[in-house]
Amino acid sequence: MRERRHLLLLIAILLLFVVGPFVLTFRHGVLFLNVLGAAILVAGSYALSERKQLFRTAIVLSAIATVGACLPLTFPEHWAVVASHSSTILLGGFFCVSILAYVLHSGRVTSDKIFAAICVYLLAGFVWTYGYALLEDVRPGSFADSTEAGRTDDVARVTQLRYFSFATLTTLGYGDILPRSSTARTMAVLEAVMGQIYLAVLVARLVGLHIAHGSERRE
Repeated sequence: MRERRHLLLLIAILLLFVVGPFVLTFRHGVLFLNVLGAAILVAGSYALSERKQLFRTAIVLSAIATVGACLPLTFPEHWAVVASHSSTILLGGFFCVSILAYVLHSGRVTSDKIFAAICVYLLAGFVWTYGYALLEDVRPGSFADSTEAGRTDDVARVTQLRYFSFATLTTLGYGDILPRSSTARTMAVLEAVMGQIYLAVLVARLVGLHIAHGSERRE
């Protein structure tokens, strides 16, 4: 299981990504999303369990993010939403940096490192999502209104901005949600550039080294 610990994290992220929009239509959809989010926290912490200091930091940040996620439910005010998004960005950024350090660590490129690199890519999309949401909270109107982007419902707005984030990360760019402020446009450009460089340089290199190491082992 230690050799597949990042696979568990990848599965949890994909579940949240695929199942999340469908469960929002149900009565307790938000509660189910919180359960999936907790599963990601557990899987992410387990992925760092071999590095004790990082594991302890992950537990602390996961607890802070959990409390932050509950704040808007208890205090339906603007500051609670800002605190919730900020804690999520902090936790996601910590996971990205910590897992990326494991990916770049010297040694044989295993399948677990490939899974870890994919996790970083997907987590980066989620971090940018909450970065956009935080920008919209601080500077309303940073993004052009779409079907649900202008709604006051925080869950619906985050869902729309997640769609925008991954469309930007993959440079798909449908154009139905547009950054209006200079800060939003700068963030979108940085995300698009980062996504392309990450796939073209790092992931492609890792896959090539994994194939080469597999060939050497067979020989």
